[in-house]
Amino acid sequence: MASTPFELTGKTVFVAGHRGMVGSALVRRLAEENVELLTVSRSEVDLRDQAAVARWFAARRPQAVFLAAAKVGGIVANNTLRAEFLYDNLAIATNVIHAAHVNRCEKLMFFGSSCIYPKLAVQPLREESMLTGPLEPTNEPYAIAKIAGIKMVEAYRSQYGSNFISVMPTNLYGRGDNYHPEYSHVVAALIRRFHEAKTSGAKNVVVWGTGTPRRDSSLSMIWRTPAFT
Repeated sequence: MASTPFELTGKTVFVAGHRGMVGSALVRRLAEENVELLTVSRSEVDLRDQAAVARWFAARRPQAVFLAAAKVGGIVANNTLRAEFLYDNLAIATNVIHAAHVNRCEKLMFFGSSCIYPKLAVQPLREESMLTGPLEPTNEPYAIAKIAGIKMVEAYRSQYGSNFISVMPTNLYGRGDNYHPEYSHVVAALIRRFHEAKTSGAKNVVVWGTGTPRRDSSLSMIWRTPAFT
């Protein structure tokens, strides 16, 4: 880990996944900084396409990368689209991380997920709990892809000395979240259910589950990040 913050001022900064909730928040914040902000749409470069990613990095050569691009969703999406969640997220992580290394990117931040921890991990979650037990079955493909990305970051730091790091935002919610009735995450799903109940005059709200599972109490909001270590 770097001993001092990495200064973004004057740098060329690529936000991968700039249209998602996390990526769009980063773009809004970085717009306030003295950086050259780079974004690219899926129609221009599909981050699952290794050759396309390699060409784009070679042409643009970003100095810093926020890797927030991912295929994401709630329990139903994860459990239904298992192959897509595994393949898409593995491809995105490996392609972007390797291209950043090949093109001598000075800094990369990979966004992981709290689902990387075992289903029965001790609460509150601790870093050392990763890979100590079975994953939650419903989102195992997504978790495996995220674990692979984290381990890839560690490997590139170890073998090449790359200044790459991972962060684990938990229970994210904010502007640009997905409120799909089946594919959204828990906070957005609950908000939608309570809103619809209020507008319809319903006296009861039905949510999935038994009510016994506990979630880590931390709620992350992506907002300010002028520099990162």
